[in-house]
Amino acid sequence: MKKYFVILLIATFSKNYAQFQEIFAASNDAEKFVTNYMQPVFRGLMFATNSAWVTSAKPIKTFHFELNINASGAFVPPNSENFKFNQTDYQYLRIDSGPDEIPTITGGESQTRLKIVIPYNSYEVKVLDFDSPDGIKNKLPLNLIPAPTLQFSMGLPMGSEVNLRYAPTITDNNDAFFQLIGLGLKHSISQYLPVGKQFNLAAHVAYQHISAGYDEANSNKALHINISAISIQSIASFDSKLISLYGAIGYSKGFTTMEALGTYNYTFDIQDNAGNHIDTETITITDPVKFDYNIDGIKAKAGIKLKLVFFQIFADYTLQEFPVATAGIGFKF
Repeated sequence: MKKYFVILLIATFSKNYAQFQEIFAASNDAEKFVTNYMQPVFRGLMFATNSAWVTSAKPIKTFHFELNINASGAFVPPNSENFKFNQTDYQYLRIDSGPDEIPTITGGESQTRLKIVIPYNSYEVKVLDFDSPDGIKNKLPLNLIPAPTLQFSMGLPMGSEVNLRYAPTITDNNDAFFQLIGLGLKHSISQYLPVGKQFNLAAHVAYQHISAGYDEANSNKALHINISAISIQSIASFDSKLISLYGAIGYSKGFTTMEALGTYNYTFDIQDNAGNHIDTETITITDPVKFDYNIDGIKAKAGIKLKLVFFQIFADYTLQEFPVATAGIGFKF
């Protein structure tokens, strides 16, 4: 499970890092290309991690506790598996051969070879050529971006409930790291209305933050990703002793920042069209990629929970731009 976060967020930058260093040589073009390439996994993680906050509109009893282990997955739409390389969007980066439909990180294998050209006197000269990075579709079961979470909840006075999500810093042998923290608050609305005891209404707000990336050992090169997500939703549920049927309508908003840091030096052997050496060009690129990416949208969820004394099982489905399926188990104490 730990590996999956690392794979989705940074595997391409660690396993195919040489390719990305070549793309970094394209200066500002690198930022545009990496944004298009990485966009689906950012969208999927923002939608997936912003789900599974609630399994009932009924708050936990005051100073009682609940521990839920959730496994959510965002389905990647087919149109997010590739992006069109529009030449007019790039100054130095070109297609050397192959199609202009290029896989994103959630796509398949690339058939496109890229090149970087730079202006030299009155003409352009190709200085690098390389394969466009492959996607990791074969590593995504059912084409899902997974987002498991551990959530601790406690009942509060006045018909309220607080939720806490936390994952301590996870590292792997590639100097990668991942950390998550989140906070939610639910408040009963049905306590103010003349409704039956088994029918409940509530409002819920939540915020969470993910930090991920890697810091290359003995180098100033690093990749840092920060993802923040906000959820606001109204919940309705029918709660009996053995079962809860719940639904919610709400709004999600997410913010992503990504930075590829470090100093990258490139020395180019400039040749004319006949392959003759003309000159040698040396450039230095510092902190080549830094961009912000946001999402927002309406979501609607329906789910079911089976309650077996201190143990419960639940599953739900959230309809939104990247639909999310969730299943989990919980313990009351």
